[in-house]
Order: sequence, then structure tokens, then C-alpha cells
Amino acid sequence: MSRKLKIKNMTNKQEIIEELTIMSYKALGIDRSTRRKTTDAQARAAIGASMNLFFPQLGIGKALLVDRSNISHYAKNHTQNLSFWPGYKHIYDTVNCIVTEQCKNDNIQDEIDGLSASIEGLVQRQNNLKRKLIR
Repeated sequence: MSRKLKIKNMTNKQEIIEELTIMSYKALGIDRSTRRKTTDAQARAAIGASMNLFFPQLGIGKALLVDRSNISHYAKNHTQNLSFWPGYKHIYDTVNCIVTEQCKNDNIQDEIDGLSASIEGLVQRQNNLKRKLIR
């Protein structure tokens, strides 16, 4: 579970969603499927609810082998599932740890990259102003 995803090297969000899905199922020790068995249904719901905070529902549905409307259903019923669906909370906590760690790291790196670009631009602007001042 400590494996770091290289999100920056992935070309699109669907690749990221797919990799996070694979990591989540691996952490849970189950195979991705459309079976109606409780554990499988809970895994889909937990992964869908967790990723819904970061990615489009259509892409999540594709990775989980379900329709986009299922992802909306998972997100809508998430709080209730945490309270009343035995076993769901443990599955969600496991999956959410993976998803949020990876996505937060990516968001932080985006912010760092943006700040670095801004700093470079400001340094160039400062240097241009200094050259004008000396003349």
C-alpha cells in the first residue's frame, strides 16, 4: 500500500483512475468484478465514493465496470453505508487511504509547480525592472 503512483507521468485521468482501481483491489485482496457478492459490491461502492471527490464519474464507472449512475448512487449513499453496512467502513478506509494519498500528493505537486513558475516569472520581472532603474 505504500507504493507511490507516478501520476505526473500518466497521460490522462483515465490511466490514473485505472491504476488507483488496481491498487485498491490489490490492497483489499479481491479481484475486480461485477459480481453481486457483498464484498465485491462494497469494494465498488467504496472505490467509487472515494474517487468521486477527484475524478469524473464516467471514468470511475469505466474502471469499476459499472455505469456512471452507479457512481452517483455510491456517492449519494456513502454516509449511510458507513453507518449501516457491516464491513463497508473498513473497506472504504482502506481504499480512501490509497486514493487520497495519491491525489493529494498530485495536487500538492501541481501547486508547487505553479508556485515555481510564478516565482520564475516574478524574478524575471524584477530583473527587468532593475535594468530599467539603472539606465
